[in-house]
Amino acid sequence: MSALRQPDGRAGPTLERIVTRTFTPPQIPCDPDDRSNLLERMSALYGDFTDVSWLTDGPMVSYHDMVRTVVAELGPELVGVDLAITVDASPDCRHQSFPGPVLSHVLTGDPIMLGVSEQGVAGPFTALRIAHRYLRSGAATRALILIMEQSTLPPDDAAVRPVQDVVVALLLGAEGTIGLGVPTVMVTRTGAAAAMETDVDLLVAGTGLADLPPGVPVRWAEPGHPCAGVWLALADLLDSPPDGGHVLVADRDPVLPYRCAVTVTLPAQRPETPWQPAGVVAPPALRHRPQKVRELVR
Repeated sequence: MSALRQPDGRAGPTLERIVTRTFTPPQIPCDPDDRSNLLERMSALYGDFTDVSWLTDGPMVSYHDMVRTVVAELGPELVGVDLAITVDASPDCRHQSFPGPVLSHVLTGDPIMLGVSEQGVAGPFTALRIAHRYLRSGAATRALILIMEQSTLPPDDAAVRPVQDVVVALLLGAEGTIGLGVPTVMVTRTGAAAAMETDVDLLVAGTGLADLPPGVPVRWAEPGHPCAGVWLALADLLDSPPDGGHVLVADRDPVLPYRCAVTVTLPAQRPETPWQPAGVVAPPALRHRPQKVRELVR
């Protein structure tokens, strides 16, 4: 399916693939130096810890690990990716370097590398806006967005703490079957609720969202995800997608004044071919031939 056309006539990007991965220890071994370095860094920020169980019992799955895992899993599907964006909402447990250079190194070619950090639920929508602009303008042809959450963090008063180590990979290009609208990131400092799109068939909603449009079915994201919640829910939906329609993916950050949304357009499913027993080949349809009128000769 070709890319959907935008009002100005240009082709907009499509979602070619969405992949999620949840890491459970002890899948990835941890270097002891990483734990000591993290403790030193966090002690400088928070002061000395009387309880370091968050560190000793933490899974220590870094954003580096997530990057390498996704690239290894997608493999040949990443050929032609010339824009890569990492998204996170909290610090990494391995702080010696950023995940972006690791991703740039393991991808083929010389992709444009960007990172969006600590924007809460708005981070993935910001990354999608950037990718949408790059792909529509022709500055890039395919984009990879990695939305990452790691849970080895000291106790704090954050409104939402990651409960798992997860990554969601969004692969954007021109050859997908799922259309992407232009994402919106609205600032709502006054607390007034902006009007939400109602001409949709389904809403994938983050836990911070309220004042939902009436009459629209809702699929809620799981709690405990600072930025990946609605994208995990969308991936789950696309495992058994509805037969066509418009799906609004929307969320609101519990702390930052951001309200975000994007509409995805699902393709209509093709009708299934009637079942035939194994080894039986259906006879070709007979072509209709018009009958000639015969004249009787006396």
